[in-house]
Amino acid sequence: MQLKLTSKERLVLYGLARYPGLSDIDLASNIGVDRSTIFKSKRKFRDWKLIKLLNVPSGEAVGAEILTSVFVKYNPTAPFEVRKGSSSYQNWVNYPNCVSHIATDTDSVSTFYSASLTDFRVNFDPIIDEYYRSEFVEDIHYFHYPFQVSSYSADAALAVDGLFDLTRSDLPDEVISPKAALTEDSRLTEKDKLTLYSFVKYPMLSDLELSRRTGISRPTISGKRTKFFQSGLLSREAYVDWQKICCELMSFYHVRIRHGHDRQDLAQVYQAFRRIGAPLFSYLQPGEIFGAFLSTGYPDLKNRMDKELRSLSSQGLINERPMLVIMPLAEIKASKIDYAPMVAKMLDVSKEI
Repeated sequence: MQLKLTSKERLVLYGLARYPGLSDIDLASNIGVDRSTIFKSKRKFRDWKLIKLLNVPSGEAVGAEILTSVFVKYNPTAPFEVRKGSSSYQNWVNYPNCVSHIATDTDSVSTFYSASLTDFRVNFDPIIDEYYRSEFVEDIHYFHYPFQVSSYSADAALAVDGLFDLTRSDLPDEVISPKAALTEDSRLTEKDKLTLYSFVKYPMLSDLELSRRTGISRPTISGKRTKFFQSGLLSREAYVDWQKICCELMSFYHVRIRHGHDRQDLAQVYQAFRRIGAPLFSYLQPGEIFGAFLSTGYPDLKNRMDKELRSLSSQGLINERPMLVIMPLAEIKASKIDYAPMVAKMLDVSKEI
């Protein structure tokens, strides 16, 4: 059963998605809702497990070179109940560098952080080979996004605004630009690594509690928190359980852009796909975009998709239809998002906290 949010609860949900790092006082002034309502709404959301706030590491923070999205179409004889009992499925979803995974009976979409393409292939190929031996896979596609040339947009606030017709004037429009790899002078110390891991694993804990768990002084924890967020090594994001409040469909897409395009062309395709549905996220690199959006139903999705594709094709921006995986929210069997195991593995943090 879907939850029914009041108008003020919808505003609070928007505020948490738009300003995930703000205190209740600052949030109240930004969204025009009093602090007591914010406090009560957050408590409800926590009880409902509706939203969680994540500290998301950048690629350079953990020494990752690429982000890889993996789209899989499964054989009719391999629904989720068959796959989940296999050791290969457990190896897949429990592989530390798999930071997200969402699956239905027929499809799955996963994302991975990797130190290099070789690292990805060495670790992932044996897993997918076992899937093939088990006759699970009908088709599979990999798309690699090098962090040093890829931009990223987290759009949960836009999704909340669009789905509830809030028509907010403070919608985010920033895209996180690519960052260079850390230099020898800026590489993380062992204390940096442990602190960053603690922020990712326990995004809601206070600096005092993190100090107790890590054995690092509270002033040092506080200083590193400021440093990591200001430098872009960490960003704060909201993750909403959309199944509980709205919509019918979640769609993942990958679109290729014609050769010879410029940044303006890339931005035009990016904006077009944000108009097809309520956008969730986008990864952009020269020549292609990977992202996701929500839709209230298939007819609306098809009409919007056809309209935008006709426009993009007439301008010569795309030459082929995008890869599109449509998942009815009611049919999602498994969903994971967890960066902490990846951070521990990539930074070689062995201390239990």
